[in-house]
Amino acid sequence: MKRPAPRRAIGADPAAQTLSAAYTARQTTPSFHARALRMTLHIPTLVLILVVGFGLLTLQLWMAGRGALGRGELQQLSWAALAFSLGFGCFALRERLPAPAVLLSGNWLVIGGLAGVAGAVSRHLLNRGLPGWYHALALAGLLITPLVLDVATPVRAGAMSGVMAVLLLPPTVAALRLGWRGELSFRVVASMLVLASAALWLRVGLAVCWAQVAPQAQEPWRTWSSLIYMGAFMAVLAAGFGLILAAFERMASQMRQLASVDGLTGACNHNTTVSLLAHAMERARREGQPVSFVMLDLDHFKLVNDRHGHAVGDQVLKAVAACTRARLRGSDVLGRLGGEEFGLVLPATGLSGARHLADQVRLAVEALELQGDGGRPLRVTLSAGVAEAAAGDTPETLMHLADKALYQAKQQGRNRVVVADDWMRNSTLQSVAGSEAPAPGG
Repeated sequence: MKRPAPRRAIGADPAAQTLSAAYTARQTTPSFHARALRMTLHIPTLVLILVVGFGLLTLQLWMAGRGALGRGELQQLSWAALAFSLGFGCFALRERLPAPAVLLSGNWLVIGGLAGVAGAVSRHLLNRGLPGWYHALALAGLLITPLVLDVATPVRAGAMSGVMAVLLLPPTVAALRLGWRGELSFRVVASMLVLASAALWLRVGLAVCWAQVAPQAQEPWRTWSSLIYMGAFMAVLAAGFGLILAAFERMASQMRQLASVDGLTGACNHNTTVSLLAHAMERARREGQPVSFVMLDLDHFKLVNDRHGHAVGDQVLKAVAACTRARLRGSDVLGRLGGEEFGLVLPATGLSGARHLADQVRLAVEALELQGDGGRPLRVTLSAGVAEAAAGDTPETLMHLADKALYQAKQQGRNRVVVADDWMRNSTLQSVAGSEAPAPGG
C-alpha cells in the first residue's frame, strides 16, 4: 500500500513564498490608486501653481492700485495675496530647509492671508475694517500654530485646517448674506469662499477619521489631505480674482452714477433731468396723462455765499435738496439744473397738483433751521414756476415756460409759486419760433 507523499512545508514552497512576499509588500507599500493619484497630481507642482497664482494676483492688484482703482479692499487683498504666495513658497522649500521653521512661517503667512481676505471682503461690503474680535481670533490662530508642530501629521494638519476654516467662516457668511444681491461677479467670490470653507472642514473631518481608524497609514492620508488643502486655496485664489472683478463692476456703476447725478446734492444733473422729462412727456402722450414741470430757485442765494461762504452755501443746497426729495413720489424726479436752480419732473400730475406740491416744498424750505457762518441762524426761501405740458410741447418748451413763470415769481416779490398762463405760453412759443427761424440775409 502506497503511503501518501509528505506535505511540503509552506516555507519550502517557492510559490507560497512568492505569494507571501507579495502580500507583505502590498501591506507595506502605497496602494496602486494612491500611487496613481500621486503621479497624476504631483503635490509640489500644485504648491508651485499656488505660489505663481497668488504672485500674479499680487502683481495685478499692485498695478491696479497705482491707477484709479486704488480701493481699500484691493489694497488689503494685495497684502493677502502676497502673504499667500510667500506662505506657499515656504511649503515648497520644505525639503531643503528645516521643517519646523518652514511649517511655522508658512502657516503664519497663510493665516495672515486669510485675515487679509476677510478684511478685503469687509471693506467691499461694509466699507470698514475688521472688528476687534476677528483680530483676536487671528492672533489665537497664530499662537496655536507652534503648539501643534510636534504632533502627528494628521492631527497637526487637522488642527491647522480647523484654525483656517474658522478664520474663513466670517467672510464667507458675510459674502452670502450681504454680497449675494450685489455685483454679479461677487457671487463668484461668495461661491468660492463657500467651496474653500467646505474643503477645509472636510480636511478636518478626514484628519479625525484617519487618526482614529488608521493612524499608521500615512501615504493615503498625505495624498488626499494635500489634494483637499490645495483645492481649498485654489478656491481662495479664484475668490481673489472674483473680488477684483467685483471692484471693477462697482467702480463702473459709480462712474455711471457720477455721469448722471449731481455729486453735491444727489439730484439728477441737467442732461439727465432733460432726458427724463422727455421720457415722461412721451409716456404721458401715449397714455393720455398730464405731466408737469416745476422750476425752483433759491432767493438771494448769492448773498448767502457772500456773507457765509461757499461751504455754508453747499450745506444749504444739500438741505434744500433733501427737504424737496422727502416730499416727492417714487416716480417724481428731482434735478439740479445749475447753481441754486432745481427742477421737478412730475408724471401724471396736472397744474393744480404741481402747484400744491411746489407750495409744500416752498413752505418746508422756509421752515428749515440752518446755521450760517459762526453758528448764526440762517433762513432761506425759494420761488417756483409751474408749467403743464400741452400737445406739441418739447422738453425745452416746457422748461422755458416754467422758467418764465419763475421769473414772474421773482418779479412779484419772491418766496411764492406762479403758474404759467396762456400769455406766458404764447410768449414762449413766439420766442422759441423766433430762435429757430433762419437769420435774415446780408
